[in-house]
Amino acid sequence: MNVFIFCCLAIMGIIFLCLLYRLVVHYQLDRINVKQTSILFQTKLNHFKQRELRKSFMYLFVGTMGLITVLSFAIIQLLQVETQIQGLRTSNRSLQSEVKTIKTKKSTKNLLKEYPTTGLELEKTLTAKDQTVETKEQIEKNLSEALLPYIEEANLVLSSSSEADSLNVLLTGSVEASNANLVILGQNISELMREAEGIKKIAEVHINIVDREGNDLYKGTYVRNEKGQFTFQSELRKGKG
Repeated sequence: MNVFIFCCLAIMGIIFLCLLYRLVVHYQLDRINVKQTSILFQTKLNHFKQRELRKSFMYLFVGTMGLITVLSFAIIQLLQVETQIQGLRTSNRSLQSEVKTIKTKKSTKNLLKEYPTTGLELEKTLTAKDQTVETKEQIEKNLSEALLPYIEEANLVLSSSSEADSLNVLLTGSVEASNANLVILGQNISELMREAEGIKKIAEVHINIVDREGNDLYKGTYVRNEKGQFTFQSELRKGKG
C-alpha cells in the first residue's frame, strides 16, 4: 500500500514538473522583444511558438490522461482497502459473537442443577441394615456421585457419633462462584438439609464448600435443636467467602 502511494505521488510529481516546464517555455517565448527584428525572424518565431503550443497541448493531454489514470488506480485501491476493512469488521463481529456464544455455553454448562423435589432417597440409603465398612464406603461414593450435579466436586463422608446408631455427615465441594451458582447452591443445600432433617439417624452435618481459588463460600455445621430441627452455625469469617 505504501509503495503504491509513493508511485502515485511520483507520477503526479513528474506530470506537474512537465507542465511547469511548458509554462516556463511559453513565458520565456512571450518575453522575447520582436519590435526591432526582421519579418523573417518574427515569422520563424511565430512558427516556433505554434509548434511549442502544440507540444504543450500534447503534454497537457498526456498529463491529464496520466492524472486520471493515477486517480482511477488510487480510487480502485482505496475501494479494495475499504472492502478488506469491511471484511475484517465482519469477521471481528462474527468472532465476537462466537466468543460470546462459547462463554454463554460454558456458563450454562457450569451452572449447577437444582436439587430434585423428590430428593435423593437419603433415608433409604442411610438406614439400610447390616452395613459394613465396605458398604459404608460404597454408600459414601454413591451419594457423592449423586450430589455432583447439585454441588460440584461433592464428597460426602459418614462417621458414627458417640451415640449409638447415629451419624455425623461431612460434605465438601467446590463450585464456580458465579452469582447464579451461589443462589442455586444455597437452595440446593437448603433442600438437602430439609431431606436430611427427616432422617433421625443423622445427628449433625458439617458443610464446607469453596470456590475455584479455595475461598470459603459455605462453611458451618447443622446441629439439631431441642425440637429435632437442624439449625445452622456458620463458621465463615468476615471478609471471606
